[in-house]
Amino acid sequence: MTVPILIKLLVSLVLIIVLNRLTHKLHLALLGGAVVFSLWIGLGIVGTLEVAARSLFSFSTLGLASLVSLVIILSLQMEKTGMVHRLVRSIRSAFSPRASLAIIPAVIGLLPMPGGALFSAPLLDNFDDLEGIDGSSKTNINYWFRHVWEYAWPLYPGVIVACVISGIELWQFFLFGFPLSIVSILIGRYFFLRKVGNVHATEHAKGGFSVVPFLPILTVVILYGTIQFLLPSIATLNQYLPMVVGLLGAITILQAIKPLGSEGWKAILSSRQIGKMLLIILMVRVYGSYIEADIGGLSVVQSMADEMQRFGIPTIPLIMLLPFFTGMTMGVSVGFSATSMPVVVALLGPAPEFGILMGTVLFAYVSGFMGTMLSPLHVCMIVTVEYYKTELLRSYRPVVIPVLFMIASAFAYMLLLRIVV
Repeated sequence: MTVPILIKLLVSLVLIIVLNRLTHKLHLALLGGAVVFSLWIGLGIVGTLEVAARSLFSFSTLGLASLVSLVIILSLQMEKTGMVHRLVRSIRSAFSPRASLAIIPAVIGLLPMPGGALFSAPLLDNFDDLEGIDGSSKTNINYWFRHVWEYAWPLYPGVIVACVISGIELWQFFLFGFPLSIVSILIGRYFFLRKVGNVHATEHAKGGFSVVPFLPILTVVILYGTIQFLLPSIATLNQYLPMVVGLLGAITILQAIKPLGSEGWKAILSSRQIGKMLLIILMVRVYGSYIEADIGGLSVVQSMADEMQRFGIPTIPLIMLLPFFTGMTMGVSVGFSATSMPVVVALLGPAPEFGILMGTVLFAYVSGFMGTMLSPLHVCMIVTVEYYKTELLRSYRPVVIPVLFMIASAFAYMLLLRIVV
């Protein structure tokens, strides 16, 4: 009896979780899950090594490694210059402590960078004076609100890819996807902020609002957006290059505003955090390379879609399940968007009505992204768990019910768009 590719994928993910729990070394757990999956799908030892080598030494991996390194460097630079505390103080002076907890990762979420949750995680350490705050609650708050714009923000690569494949304009995706971001904020408020105290104002809230602490973040957004829309050829060289340029610009701006001496930079560049995170990122890339590999002329994702259709799964469940499992196994939105969205659009037939197309694409996108939110390969969860020293499986448990609510909301929204648009 042939084991379905979906079962092999899910077993490899469970293996990663188990190995991480046993070894407490996530990079080894990822490597173990990747190798087992690769051998199980028939790549063999030589094929496993070849695919891993192509992934590790690719220009794309170099770009991702540079991006993650610069995220950590900018984060440490903001911490050493005191800009982190000024940023938190500015936000807390304008909003309640509970709202500030959500706003900080949401602001960082405007930057479409892998592992961006690592940037906002240290900022939440400034809220330890609130009741109900511990490492686990900060992990879930940081993780959820970091991603509330993913359903609409046109700078996200997954959104761009979905628009290219479906033929939907970016402004249309933003306009119709924005209500889902509002739903995500409301769901996050109910499930993750309810139990957090909203009193105990401290010295963090003193002082007025200032735009200066936001300059590094604004610099990244402006440079990234400018390159994407005015110099798209740079992005075609490497998908991570626009964000790398933006981060370099932010580091330069911050150095001009609050200069650090040679000792400060030596401490930042020699941080063990950079090397440890890079090792994890590289193992994520290796696992992802096996998901993207061709088996008998078909990609793993296409094989999974063919299996689902052979099993007689109806169209609507297929539109949900294919992106969901693809997102879960790839852990990145651009991955499920690029691989499953062509199948979703094809299932609608030629020239579907706009309301049907828009609603279905959004439902599929939300389903896929909810898969990434539950993926043990999602870099944002990995870096957040690593920072707060929480346990990976326990950190995912509180996210399951909110994920189901988001999928149900997207399904209801799809039905609404089919009727009114």
